[in-house]
Amino acid sequence: MKDDLLLTQKPGTEAVLPGNHAMARGAVEAGVHLVSAYPGTPSSEIVEALNDASLGQGFHAEWSTNEKVAFDVAAGAALVGRRSLVAMKTAGLSVASDTFFTVPYGGVKGGFVIVVADDPDAHFSSTEHDSRPLVRQAEILCLEPADAGEAKEMVRQAFDLSEQLMLPVAVRSVARVSHGSANVTLGPINKLDRRPVFNKHYGMSYRWDVYGAPGTKQKHEWLVRQFEKLEAYADESPFNELALTSGSGLGVIAAGLGSAYAYEAIQALGLAGQVNWLKLGTAYPLPPMKLAEFLKAGDKVLVVEEGTNFIEGLVREAAQKLGVKVEIVGKGVDAPMPLWGEINTDMVVRALAPLAGVDGLKAGAKAGAKAGANDAATAQTDAARDRAARNRAAREALKAELEAGLCPRSSTLCAGCPHLGSYWGLRLALQKHRDGVHILNGDIGCYEQAGYGLFAENLASTEDHQAWRAQTVYEMLDTIYVMGSAVGMAQGQSLAGYDRGKVVAVAGDSSFFHAALPAVANLAWNGGEVVFMVLDNRWTAMTGHQPSPTTGRVGNGSESISLDIVTTAKALGIKNVFTADAFDVRSVQKAVDEAFKLGGVSVIVVSGECRLQTIRREKNVARLVTVVDPGKCNGCGICLQLGCPGLGVIDGGKQVEIDQLQCNSCGLCSQACNRQAIHIQGGAR
Repeated sequence: MKDDLLLTQKPGTEAVLPGNHAMARGAVEAGVHLVSAYPGTPSSEIVEALNDASLGQGFHAEWSTNEKVAFDVAAGAALVGRRSLVAMKTAGLSVASDTFFTVPYGGVKGGFVIVVADDPDAHFSSTEHDSRPLVRQAEILCLEPADAGEAKEMVRQAFDLSEQLMLPVAVRSVARVSHGSANVTLGPINKLDRRPVFNKHYGMSYRWDVYGAPGTKQKHEWLVRQFEKLEAYADESPFNELALTSGSGLGVIAAGLGSAYAYEAIQALGLAGQVNWLKLGTAYPLPPMKLAEFLKAGDKVLVVEEGTNFIEGLVREAAQKLGVKVEIVGKGVDAPMPLWGEINTDMVVRALAPLAGVDGLKAGAKAGAKAGANDAATAQTDAARDRAARNRAAREALKAELEAGLCPRSSTLCAGCPHLGSYWGLRLALQKHRDGVHILNGDIGCYEQAGYGLFAENLASTEDHQAWRAQTVYEMLDTIYVMGSAVGMAQGQSLAGYDRGKVVAVAGDSSFFHAALPAVANLAWNGGEVVFMVLDNRWTAMTGHQPSPTTGRVGNGSESISLDIVTTAKALGIKNVFTADAFDVRSVQKAVDEAFKLGGVSVIVVSGECRLQTIRREKNVARLVTVVDPGKCNGCGICLQLGCPGLGVIDGGKQVEIDQLQCNSCGLCSQACNRQAIHIQGGAR
């Protein structure tokens, strides 16, 4: 696509564009800041066009190493308030689904648009997979255009909607919309001058961390409560059109491209003005008030859609909830339109014609007879529901009584955990840059507990950009989503222009090989200002000490190779690779200092075996003992900020004590103490 057409500043210009290029234009008009994708037909041309236009418009666009990495990069940009778009084909949404399902729990700050191109009839794909059920599972808004002109407008408006709802917004296209051309009216280009910002507690404690206080369940509750806003938009959306015809018992509900086929079929059958009409541009959720009005106006409905019978199912749910007796016809094995392949105008004609010639009163009478026969069963069901409600109330009362006597707590890292040393060294390095608002992105593993916020209360803030002091290592991580997300999100934050602090990613050795490898390759390929710390404790410790690729053993305990993270990172194109000892906090601090000084992309491999595994091997060996010198300890509590559960206080908090049953003399607390009050002594325990 020529830049002069994509970037023309002449609002009102009429152009014939393919759907993919129209969606690219919509992103430009919205002032997009970052675009990422992995090529996959029928979506590829969206980012091909945006890559060509990015230099002229001054935004970042990239091909990423896969769809999950592309999603994470775009999500990272959205978390710092920049508008981002990620595009993929339907199979790509499956690849990105781990983060796709998780990001909505805390939402986003900048507009985040996800364009998914489905492929009915599998022209370019191995399956006809329908992405709309996945969007419903993610509990976000899904727009579905009927043609290229609507596709442009939907993408443009989706950025505003995303920021209003504080959620990603999906735009679901299909192959014939993506590749089919239509008349498009170009709008003004809105080039946003918006500097990236970050506040880890923006509007909600640990906003971008699904595990941080108040917790995953509470963040999911917030997401569920946003659904009312999604429905309110659906009812007001200009992309949904309701037209009722007086006296007609027949109605047609058509979504996206299906609305074009349905309109043609109505015209072909001479039924214009004789059927009720609901054209849908929101594939999820459906507009509840418009849909209710539509369903109550007739007794027969034909649902026309590309893909599975997704909307048909939603319509059936709505009819049942409303208690409306209506015959709903759509797609299925024996239905007028099949669940496989594409639909077309002829199919809709064949489905609509018999409905238009059948008396709908028969269906209503049959449904009424069934309802009368079910009265007795309904009474029995009501009694069962009452018993279940009483049982639930009793359980809730008992639960409340038990909770009143419990002290709130969370999990902690184990005594002597090497991650404690890794985070302490990182903390020391960051303290040299006190003026910055740094972003620490975490993956999933034992080390994720650095984002659990054990001692945090309600820290919600309305400030766009704010630094927060971490009292302990358990408050250090700012974002936690899924395995492999930390690196991509950190890269997205950097490429979106975040320059108000350091951008760091943290993952474990198992996570590194599980999902971070493509993201590391992308980091080397597309660049950024990111320090990636790999915490190698040589085991998949959080789930029960299964071996990882760095253990040197396979699942049955047999010896095998130990994959080297340093060599792997260099092989993926990372030039600056550092190593450090997790039990030597100064070595960790030094490595981070050097990485910050170099700038660009660095990987730091911090090694230290899980202490529990070390103890298991050496349980009969004489051990060292760690003691506190009461003459030097003044109870300042700095060592307690390390977060080791083997440390406690006595004498009203004036002295630190060490629980010898937990302590394994790793030496980290002695390194944290500024008064040399903690010493390691030789001898047996």
